[in-house]
Amino acid sequence: MSRHTMRLLSGLSAPDAKRLPIVRRDYSGGVNSRMHPSHIEENQASALYNVDISTPGQRKKRRGITLIEDIGNDAGLCGFGFEPDGGTNELLVVHGTKLEGYVGSGTFTEHDTGFTTGLDTQIIKVWKSGGDGSVAMVQNGTNNAHEMTQAHVVTDLTADSDDPPKSLANAFFRGRWWVLKDNSLYYSDAYPTSYAGAFDQSTEVFKIPVGEERAIIGVRDIGLVCIGKDEIWGINPTVIPAATDKAEKLLEMGCIARKTAIPVGDDIMFLAPDGVRGIFRTVQDKLQLGQSFPLSHLLKTEFDDINWAYASKATAIYFDNRYFIALPSGSSTYNDVVWVYYPAMKSWTVITGWTVADWAKITFSGEERLHYIDSTDGKVYRALYGYDDNSTAIDYHEEGREEDMGMPLNYKAGGDLLVTAQSSGDYDLTVYASVDGGDYTELGTMNLSAGDSPTLPVTLPFNLAGTRALSKQFALGSLGQWKTIRVKVRHNDTNASDEIIILETSIVTFLEEYR
Repeated sequence: MSRHTMRLLSGLSAPDAKRLPIVRRDYSGGVNSRMHPSHIEENQASALYNVDISTPGQRKKRRGITLIEDIGNDAGLCGFGFEPDGGTNELLVVHGTKLEGYVGSGTFTEHDTGFTTGLDTQIIKVWKSGGDGSVAMVQNGTNNAHEMTQAHVVTDLTADSDDPPKSLANAFFRGRWWVLKDNSLYYSDAYPTSYAGAFDQSTEVFKIPVGEERAIIGVRDIGLVCIGKDEIWGINPTVIPAATDKAEKLLEMGCIARKTAIPVGDDIMFLAPDGVRGIFRTVQDKLQLGQSFPLSHLLKTEFDDINWAYASKATAIYFDNRYFIALPSGSSTYNDVVWVYYPAMKSWTVITGWTVADWAKITFSGEERLHYIDSTDGKVYRALYGYDDNSTAIDYHEEGREEDMGMPLNYKAGGDLLVTAQSSGDYDLTVYASVDGGDYTELGTMNLSAGDSPTLPVTLPFNLAGTRALSKQFALGSLGQWKTIRVKVRHNDTNASDEIIILETSIVTFLEEYR
């Protein structure tokens, strides 16, 4: 052991030892599990589970879920936020044979029972002339399409050649209902008084060779993007569709799971065979660079863990400037992990503890809310609400870079790790360190209580403790000498109604003599 190491480990000063400091505040680069932890960017982490990085310069424990109602563990779960023009917003769900609705309070109300149980389902909002205005259309690809008015009057649209085809790929665009089925794109009359009889499947159709249909998404100024299992095509129909409206191929790759195709800003994100992609980003990359990587390229460990046999169940939504995609991992036969993409920062985090069969967002009382249906028990939750997962603790888990302190060839020893967090309550962060890629060693815990909050009952008057930054040092001397070090911080406990926010981790250590 060198002279400097002996001095540091014995607690003596070492004026001739070079101090090596490093500070990490910003994890806005998200998770990078593709590269070795020593090679990732300085604002990236090797693992971020249940971490919210929306605010640069800090990381926060994500919000939880709150139970709305247990609607029963039926197969074929589907959710949709129905926001009719001038009507009452309603969270619609299909489970088993039933269509039910929730208006933001109370319980779900049954509206329809005319479906074959266990089928995947899609609900869209369309507009028609007459007194009904906005109506919800329910399709499962097997039963006839069902129309439900705002007054919950349900109509079976039958299956004649002038009715909508049975398909899970539907969209309302430029006043018409569009249906993609068997490489054909059908369209209705514009704003009919009834969609029964509003189609002509023999003439009002375009050929779109996408393979097995997945989704249709209308994009302003671009037209309809038709997404299939094999390819993705686009068509920009005129106000009155004509034979001169020609479709063009956008991508020679398809979509694995139809519910993952979601508009995000000026793009459409979807699950491709090689990860999560943006349609227009991929087209542009291929034109300019000759090659293109998926947006989820950095999530190699997570990508390798996808259970592709059940990946068609994956489902996504865009909410609060984030793209959430639920996927089956490992040997799971249902979605048991959620990847979260931050488009503004082009970065990812991972949510564990959620099993999502389908998402839905809807505005109640002027506030847009996120909901999901649980894939294991049929319970409906409000997501990103509350501070635990329906009374279960959220496991906050961050692992940073493998730091070499700018001196990769030299040994270091001694010094301290400083963790700074926002004060909240009587909660403990557990802090670990790993050296040279080895196992983690627990360094200790850090309590987030400000220390001067009153304990009830208390004699008046008293002063409330304000929110402030708390810091704690953890000695590194017991780790011996090392070339690289990685820090892990975890909080796997409930935290009442308080935020868990980490502001900084910093290291000051000392350079060993080169030997």
